[in-house]
Amino acid sequence: MVNLTKQNRRPKKQSDDAGRRASKRLINKIANPADGKPLPGEAKEIEAATERYLDRCPRAMLEYDESGSVVAPYGDRIGHIFRLMDALGTPSMDFANLQLVVLERACGGAGDGKDDVAVNAALAMIQAIGPKDELEAALAVQMAAAHALSLKAAGWANRTENIVAATAGGNLSVKMMRTFTAQIEALARLRGKGQQTVRVEHVTVQPGAQAIVGDVHQHLPGGGGGSKESKDQAHEQTTDAPIAALRRPDQSNHGVPIACDEKRPMQAAWRAEHRGAEG
Repeated sequence: MVNLTKQNRRPKKQSDDAGRRASKRLINKIANPADGKPLPGEAKEIEAATERYLDRCPRAMLEYDESGSVVAPYGDRIGHIFRLMDALGTPSMDFANLQLVVLERACGGAGDGKDDVAVNAALAMIQAIGPKDELEAALAVQMAAAHALSLKAAGWANRTENIVAATAGGNLSVKMMRTFTAQIEALARLRGKGQQTVRVEHVTVQPGAQAIVGDVHQHLPGGGGGSKESKDQAHEQTTDAPIAALRRPDQSNHGVPIACDEKRPMQAAWRAEHRGAEG
């Protein structure tokens, strides 16, 4: 069980873990290729990759001392514990301990053995997601576990010669990959990135017509004065309430006539002019 405070963990390995050995072999292979010198294009890529690597901050990792307690790769152990808690987006040490335990069980080796490389790889993915609180951290841990299981299942299917076992492993791998994709979408919705936005670049208004730019509110009959924004509507709302057509300006450019049958008195100047024309 991972515990950031108590000294109750298994002893640390005497030699470097498998991940560090693999990294050293990769670096040695790049620095000392078989022909003794990389190609010009490869040398440029190596230089650029080295600059990018040095610009990135190393991820927080789980390392243990001989008593089994979490230790830091540098002298500041308390600061390292804070980094692990920050990686999970929480100020709660209990929450951080529990999530690390779950991560070990989901991504570790078979039985009681623990795979530090797999756990630290999953922890690196969680830090790439960058959870801001415990809810996002829980989803990030699930995403890391689903990703690890999908790759494990794909490996089971690839190594076996039994068609039934290969089919089961392949189906589980595909299911976990789909789950991982759904979790990414859930995280985007949780962070408010799943909303659809429509941007109007150009509006053409014909003579005699009107256009409205902005949020349109439609007052539904019998709704007690409530309104519904058009941006939240999945389709056009229609009502049975009669809507009067908007008339265009007349030829004398007197504006829009009032659509009403009510008789109103004429202005005196217009009445006098009209009678003079009849006489």
